[in-house]
This record gives sequence, C-alpha cells and structure tokens, in this order.
Amino acid sequence: MKALGRSRLPGVVKSGLCAFGLATITMLSSAMAQAQSSQTDTPPPPAYSDRPVISLLIENDLFGGTDRNYTNGVRLEAVSAANDVHPLLNRLARNIPFIDLSDADLRQGVAIAHVLYTPSDISLDNPPEDDRPYAGYLTGSFFVAARREYEQHTVQLNIGLVGPSAGGKFVQQNWHKMIDGQEPRGWDHQLHDELVFALSAQRMRRHPGPDLGPLETDVVLYSGLTLGTVRTDVSAGGSVRIGRDLGAEFAPPRLRPALGPSSLFKPTQNLGGYLFVGVGGYLVGRDLFLDGNTYRDSPRVDKRWVTGDLQAGAALYGGPWRASFTYVVRTEQFIGQDGSDQFGAIALTRRF
Repeated sequence: MKALGRSRLPGVVKSGLCAFGLATITMLSSAMAQAQSSQTDTPPPPAYSDRPVISLLIENDLFGGTDRNYTNGVRLEAVSAANDVHPLLNRLARNIPFIDLSDADLRQGVAIAHVLYTPSDISLDNPPEDDRPYAGYLTGSFFVAARREYEQHTVQLNIGLVGPSAGGKFVQQNWHKMIDGQEPRGWDHQLHDELVFALSAQRMRRHPGPDLGPLETDVVLYSGLTLGTVRTDVSAGGSVRIGRDLGAEFAPPRLRPALGPSSLFKPTQNLGGYLFVGVGGYLVGRDLFLDGNTYRDSPRVDKRWVTGDLQAGAALYGGPWRASFTYVVRTEQFIGQDGSDQFGAIALTRRF
C-alpha cells in the first residue's frame, strides 16, 4: 500500500526488521546464558501473568515491496482475562460442539478492523476487468477461545460492511495526499455497499519437540472452517518454532484469512520469544473480494479454488509486552494474477 510512503521507507523498514531480528537473537542468547547458570526460571509477576490483553496489528504489502491486491489491514482487539466472560456467553460456549471446555480457560474478545484491496495499477481511472476490484472492508469481531496447555479452540463471528461506506477510498486517497504518494484513481469502480458476515472456527494443537540445549522446540498444527458471505473456506497448516517459553502462546495475532492466528498471550517467564516458519493451504468456496457482491452485479474475477501461504517470523516478549513480525508469501488468488502476494504483519500486545 503506497499509503505508507513506499518510495521513502524501504531502507527504514529493512533496518527496523534487522533490528527486531537481532533483538530476538540476542534475547535467545540471553536465555541460553540464563538457563546455563540457573536450573529454574523466574516466574513473571502475577500482575501480568494472566490478565486482559490488548493488541494492535498492522499488515501491509510495503514489507513485500509491492502495491497491489491485499494492500493494508489494521486490527485493534481486546481479550478478557481467563474465565472472565459473560454468563450467557459461557453457557453458549459450553453448548458449541467445536469447543471442549473441560479443564480449559475460557476467554472472550472483541475487535475492530479495516482492510483495503486494490488492483495492480492504482493510477488507472478504469481498472481492467480481469484485475482484482477495489474494496474497503470495515468489520467488528466477537470471539470466544478455550485454551488448555496444548490445545486452543476458537469461534469468531465477524459482522462488517464492504463498499464505499467502509471508507476505503477516503482512507487511501487522503493518506496518499499526506505523504505525497501516487493518487489511487479507480475507487469509483469499487464493490458496492453490502452488509457481510463470516463465522469461523479453528483448532490448534502444540506438539512439543526435543530441547536444543536451553531452547524449546515445537510443532503447532491447526485446522479451520469459515462460513459466510464475506468468505467460505476450509484451511489447514502448521508451524515449527524454536525459542523460550513457547507455551506462552500458539501464534502471533493476524488478520484472517491466516495460518492459525491467536489473540491469547500468557507468559510463564519474564523473558521469552521464538523464531518460526509455517505453511498452510485454503480450499476457498467464496471470497467476496474476488467473486464480487452477493446480491448485485459488480466487478469480479475468477478466483483460484486452492491457495496457500508460506510464512516466517519472530516474536519477542518481556514483562507485560509482546512484539511480533510475520512475513507472508501468499500464492495467486485469482486467474490472471501476476505473481504471489507478499506482505508483512507487525503486532504489539500489552497485558494489563
């Protein structure tokens, strides 16, 4: 998304990512030294070991050096403390077959997100019919998650608005003016206004691996199902991780569709983090941003039914804070797409 000044920031971005990677490596080295000098880990203060969580997530194709397709996403979310949920939601969760609450901590969460999609060339007044349509998406999310030591089950409901009323044109055009970027000229051809929804269910399971000295390893497998007017798909995948205090979380936060995103964060040590690499796929029955509006004629393209993600990144947490970066390569989403999508996701989390 040119909105972040792509022509001016690549050097800054690369330097920032290098610094984050060095910080993660330094943290892991420090953890190794601490583990060699002490047989026990100091538990974190109770003030943040199991508290509500607020996360800010930004995804942008700036990190992939492109300016097309899925170009920007922002999500702000809040998750309750363990078992601090509304009684009605607690009763509903116990009657959802997908969620097993025996010996599990139950949490509820809310989020708001804004997403932008654009064709390959935003300088055209009339984008080609075989390119991805312009679309803005404003959505609210409500979710419940049940977590055990090695399992996590999540059900999430998204209700949102696609079309001019979602403010995509306003956001991108005005931001480009602020940073003197290229003017996006084709927003008059965006998808029409439509109220949309998606109900998602996801299972994740950690499989601990062998320790490599003071470092832990594990494999996290996940499967998911989404039904709705905005998207319908079946997904599966997995990640391999190496680091310290891997049980603090199953994965960093992400905007869906994504490989097993997780909003929960429960550290058991004062300092932790990990490096990870993951792969997964989607069988897509519907994608509003490719298939076009549900009830009206609109721009559309022929989607690919099977797509995949390859991702790698790092997470670093200390005290009540967590920071993560994920780099994603996503295969072509529609017939005629010129190459894969590449974007990065930065998340900052605070426990209270």
